[in-house]
Amino acid sequence: MKIIHLVDTMEMGGAEKLVAQLCRHQRQEGLEASVHCLYRVGILGEELRAEGFEVVLHRPSWPAGRPGSIYHKLRRSKPDVVHCHNAAATILGAIPARLAGAKGVVATRHGIVSAPHSLRRELKFAFASRSCNWIVAVCEQARSNLMAAPFAARRKIVRIYNATLEPRCNGASRPLKSGFALLHVARLCPAKDQETLLRAFAQAKDRVPDLQLWIVGGGILRRQLETLASQIGLNGSVTFFGEQVDVAPFFVEADLYVLSSITEGVPVSLLEALAVGLPAVVTDVGGMSEIARLSGATVAVPASNVAALAVAIEKMANSRDELPRLREIARQCHLANFTLERMANEYMALYNNTHPPRDNRNLSS
Repeated sequence: MKIIHLVDTMEMGGAEKLVAQLCRHQRQEGLEASVHCLYRVGILGEELRAEGFEVVLHRPSWPAGRPGSIYHKLRRSKPDVVHCHNAAATILGAIPARLAGAKGVVATRHGIVSAPHSLRRELKFAFASRSCNWIVAVCEQARSNLMAAPFAARRKIVRIYNATLEPRCNGASRPLKSGFALLHVARLCPAKDQETLLRAFAQAKDRVPDLQLWIVGGGILRRQLETLASQIGLNGSVTFFGEQVDVAPFFVEADLYVLSSITEGVPVSLLEALAVGLPAVVTDVGGMSEIARLSGATVAVPASNVAALAVAIEKMANSRDELPRLREIARQCHLANFTLERMANEYMALYNNTHPPRDNRNLSS
């Protein structure tokens, strides 16, 4: 089977890491996987190229722009399945994929499509996704929101949880640790609400002095967040590491994972934390609340609530004798629910089943 993954870009985001892992797994299973990028190849795209994967960049100079480029390149490639990741890839690529002769077209929305909708964007997605065999949501809330979106193709919508491999250290140097280390891996942007994280950390540190916070990721808010950290007296206890290709050393050394997002699907970084046995404190949004219910080692607090996040961090830091038990619970949650093999098998079932039944609830596993 020949599978093409259509993406916006292959930069260092969670969805892009998932696509790269899925390509490698599919190759191991004897399938032919490749990646087509709409805007940029990115760091992960270059890594895949170095491993021998075909990575194609579509340029808007074609007649009919990127949809024209997608159609012509897919027509030549003759894939069995085109897997569109996120809205832009579906809007631009689903119809050209169908016209080019792909037997299966799958769309995955990796985030939450919540009200108030961008009506124009969701109408475009609804129209394009009519050409898909399946539309995948990455958690139950995302599935419910997709079902409620305007003109949704409801019988095609199923849920497949995101997944990840356990992060493995490849010899990279590890961060220097002293005390109880909190790890946050995310883009520095408004959706991740790192301002609330910094303020909550400051409150918790007043009561637990040996706390450290490691922030891994780049983004538009870095300078603003560094300024805030300095203003509230966190110099020396918060470290901004920027974007890192290899995040495994941070997961291995940390004591607690923390996410403060105001919107999420199922973040791959949280699944990586579970895989290495890190307990977590997260906000009660999107798929993170579902993971908290499944995990037993993850605490969910209201979004944008500084006091609640601070109290949860403090409680975890003051329960260090419980960490070995929580670590094992986290690992078992990952093994039971979020392995790459499980996710790949569920996608393969969709690739092989191109005709959604009238009632597809049994396929939302």
